[in-house]
Amino acid sequence: MQMKEAYLQRVVAEVEDLAGQVAVLKARMAKQKVSVNLQFNWELDYVRNRFAEFKRRVEELENADDAQLDEAQQTCELAWKDLEHAVDALLTALP
Repeated sequence: MQMKEAYLQRVVAEVEDLAGQVAVLKARMAKQKVSVNLQFNWELDYVRNRFAEFKRRVEELENADDAQLDEAQQTCELAWKDLEHAVDALLTALP
């Protein structure tokens, strides 16, 4: 149980760090012309979907019992890496 709580605390810290990147992303998107925003609409949807998946995996982790904990942590970690990559890719792609 302590292991799960420690992991969840780490997740919160990582999400707070990512929130800073998302704020930068949001500011950069706001400065773009509408045509540029439309060009990156698919990538933005992908980021939203990755975040929804990550949120779902964190909820599964919160509800996991000790027998399911390792698998829940692994799937949560994979979802986190996908989300991080999606945000980084969009930040890199924006002019």
